Amino acid sequence: MDLLTLIGDAEENFYQLGLLDRERAKEVHRDVKLMLRTRWKPVNQAIEEVAKIVLKNSILKKTDQYRHLKSYSEGLGIKFEEAVYVMLIPEIVSCMSKWAPGLIKGNLGCSSFFMRNEQSEVVHGRILDFPLQGSYDTYERAILYDLKGMPKMLSFGASGIPYPSITLMTEDGITLSLHQKFTNVFNKDGSSIFELIFDLIKNANDRKSTLEYLRSHESITTWCLYMSFKNGDALAVDLMGKEIYANELTVPDDGVLYFCNHLENKAIKQEDMLPTGFHQYNLMREEIAQKKINHFVKNKQKSELELIRMMATPYNQKIKKTGHYENYLMDNITPSSLTVMTMNPTSGTALYIDGPAPKLYRDNLISITDCFNNLLQKEVKNKKHKVVSEDYYQGTASLMKAQKGFDLNDAQIVYHNLQFAIDHLEHYAEKGVAEFYFLIAQYMFETHPKVLMTLLHDFKKMEGHLPQTLNDHCLLFIGRLERILKVAKTLEEDKIIHPKLRAVYNFELKIPRLIFHPTTKGMIVPRLDILDVIYLYTS
Repeated sequence: MDLLTLIGDAEENFYQLGLLDRERAKEVHRDVKLMLRTRWKPVNQAIEEVAKIVLKNSILKKTDQYRHLKSYSEGLGIKFEEAVYVMLIPEIVSCMSKWAPGLIKGNLGCSSFFMRNEQSEVVHGRILDFPLQGSYDTYERAILYDLKGMPKMLSFGASGIPYPSITLMTEDGITLSLHQKFTNVFNKDGSSIFELIFDLIKNANDRKSTLEYLRSHESITTWCLYMSFKNGDALAVDLMGKEIYANELTVPDDGVLYFCNHLENKAIKQEDMLPTGFHQYNLMREEIAQKKINHFVKNKQKSELELIRMMATPYNQKIKKTGHYENYLMDNITPSSLTVMTMNPTSGTALYIDGPAPKLYRDNLISITDCFNNLLQKEVKNKKHKVVSEDYYQGTASLMKAQKGFDLNDAQIVYHNLQFAIDHLEHYAEKGVAEFYFLIAQYMFETHPKVLMTLLHDFKKMEGHLPQTLNDHCLLFIGRLERILKVAKTLEEDKIIHPKLRAVYNFELKIPRLIFHPTTKGMIVPRLDILDVIYLYTS
């Protein structure tokens, strides 16, 4: 990882950072922009309209508040409006749940772990999940910001992103990780989350001052800040446009606090604003994280090394019997995990997983010491620890490459990478996931009746051996193929558990059989990253 230090005036440093980023930022920005592209022109037009409203009301209207971003764009050699647009894309991704839930790439999950180490120092473990493999992880970096009027802070990010607002810790003992929360909140007069956090760090040094600041500022859409403070206070606060919802917590002396992407306010029914499987996706990751935490707390060693190893090592879910996957749960470490780290501001140290995503524990650990002064970086080797196998790493990496193929509607990329994943995941439960999406790919890309008949039999073999939401999707594909092939109907609507997917079933009954296959396959958006399938006509 590149380590940089910025000292002095913010605007001048942002300009110099822009000069440094001129080439590398292009790749990251290109991938960020692709997050808003779909196969459907009407959806893209709706996204563009949302972007115009946000640009006009949120930043271009308040240019004086974004002087450093303007300096950064000048260093990059691009227009200020373009830099603003890139920084706003994560905002647009979050609030697009209001118009097109699930169609936009980015509905992923992050994880935060809080604990005290053996010296009773507060440690914040952080996993960032986002669909930017191949760019963000290639150009990841840590920056020590030593700017006028601000505490020193160490921030983790990537080229093309000048703000220290995704993951950071300060010399005052604050840690912060930014999590996306997907709702229908859209506040055109709010501030960019990156700018809001940047300003927050200037004005807050404990939980009380943090809450005072957040209650007097507005966000564009829903985000959550997971924060810890030197005295052991912790904060989980959802920013929801003009409102906030805060949970004030304490990092326990023994135990671990875990958070993913559930709303903190449990009175809000978040499932109604999410893709069909996203709630289950969060529940699965939470369940696995808790299993790992239960084992972790029994260990006498409560070090950062043990914490990051636990975070980045998948829970053992090997297949007990060939073909049975129903007990599979998505791990808190996922194929989309771009960065994994621990932060200890008291000792001024950090650990992070090095190398390309997914960031699994593979004897690829780096430590940063003396964070707020002379940044030092070195490898950490521990031969006694079991590391993730090469097969598992290659298999999960191939799953995300297959997702990129689905996004591009490129059959060759999809088939190649799913077959590669199936081969490498032979002894892991994720093999069932790869096989299921391989069948979906065949439904999308194949038309010959003999192939479709084989496909029907294969889907029937998988029925009952998948997580609940994927099993509902499996039933839908069985019903579709029975109708296309004019064979005896076996699907009963009552078998489909998710109400939104029952609605899909009933809607599709209205599509004439002669155009049924080309119509439905054109409306399918496989979302391997969140274990879901999105249908355009339900979004």
